[in-house]
Amino acid sequence: MPLVIKLLVVAFLIFWTFVGGWLIAKYGALFGPHHDHRAETPGARSFGLAHIGAVWVGAFALGVWFLFL
Repeated sequence: MPLVIKLLVVAFLIFWTFVGGWLIAKYGALFGPHHDHRAETPGARSFGLAHIGAVWVGAFALGVWFLFL
């Protein structure tokens, strides 16, 4: 059973890495200026980007921690 759990964690980490790569590849479309909301401030955009980055790094760190637990 522990082997199955570790394999699932490795599969998650591989999937999570591809999600991060996709976010980087689509950076301009996802995090660039929004054409419909011109009043949105750059600070609001950077806060959203920082939040997404923190969640991605945190989930990756938890996955690695559970892998070596």
